[in-house]
Amino acid sequence: MHMKKELELQLKKQRKFFEDILSGMKDWVRVIDRDNRVLFLNEPMKKQVGDTTGQQCFKALNKKEPCENCITNRAIFEGKSITKEEVVGDKIFSVVSSPIYDEENNIQYAVEVFRDITEKRAMEELILEQNTKMKRDLNFAKQLQHKILPENRIYNNTLKIVSVYIPCELLGGDVYDVIEINENYIGMYIADVSGHGVTSSMMTMFIRQTLKSLEEKAIDPAVTLRYLYHRYRELHIDDQYYITVFYGVYDKKNKSFCYSNAGHNCMPIVLRKNYVEEVYMPGFPICTVFEDVQYENEVLTLHSGDRLLFYTDGIVEAVHPDKGFYQNDRILELCTSYLKEDMEPLMEAIITDVQEFAQGEIKDDIAIMMAQIL
Repeated sequence: MHMKKELELQLKKQRKFFEDILSGMKDWVRVIDRDNRVLFLNEPMKKQVGDTTGQQCFKALNKKEPCENCITNRAIFEGKSITKEEVVGDKIFSVVSSPIYDEENNIQYAVEVFRDITEKRAMEELILEQNTKMKRDLNFAKQLQHKILPENRIYNNTLKIVSVYIPCELLGGDVYDVIEINENYIGMYIADVSGHGVTSSMMTMFIRQTLKSLEEKAIDPAVTLRYLYHRYRELHIDDQYYITVFYGVYDKKNKSFCYSNAGHNCMPIVLRKNYVEEVYMPGFPICTVFEDVQYENEVLTLHSGDRLLFYTDGIVEAVHPDKGFYQNDRILELCTSYLKEDMEPLMEAIITDVQEFAQGEIKDDIAIMMAQIL
């Protein structure tokens, strides 16, 4: 008799111990039998829904009929834990129902654990809403970025321009443009901003606006790049960012092309009547490292029918898993092969060759602009 009382006392202590643990939980916990009746609720659940012991589980949650997807029945009959979301009042819960086995390894009950995920769902909806807005804004920015690129047309009755731009992300860091300075001079540049995304795309807007604002002063390429350098320094941007720009001005009267380079490592290619040549000129990139820099001008004589090819390093930095980087020699070979062709087929051939070389894994923006002297 004494032993029986001792065991009963120990069982009561154990029960209280486990009930105290369950009551100390933030989650709701209840036990359901095979008849869908509530056998036990922890204190946090009682405080919110009342003591529903003995009631059918769905009625205990103020429902008039059993749940269409009763995970407790499934947990008992399938012998595995099952999860679903449940709305109770104005809150959303993630509910996990797990089977409880008796001494003979039979499933007689299921324990349900309700975790409040209302704030999590609200945060997810907010993030989704913000992401949707951001995507809409980025799409608008992408359209705007493409709108500011020069049209494929004839400028000042002397230059035919054809271009292609393929950003590797939604927004890119490459930009090129044609500036009709006056009736005789036409400015052309191609630039590459380090990095990708929103920051780089904003910098392309800065480049375009700064060079457009120069008007007649943009006739001298070296002076133009030095001006751009100092306007960039005034932005106080982190040292990790920089811009490379190749800028030149075509003189319609003298059929000459005066140019200067600010660190752009993809040198323009001149397609003459019977041969191809690469323009070369070193120069400092637009950055914040030096307080001041000087740029030099070079002059190239052109003839009717000659073409200038400008491009960015998205081409030469395309990588083949076995062959390494795409080489300038491949572009020169294509230019030689397409010397008698129009500009469009040549540009298409270059892009196709680069994409096939990199097996479709282009990791940088691709920008190509060609100008033909009429």
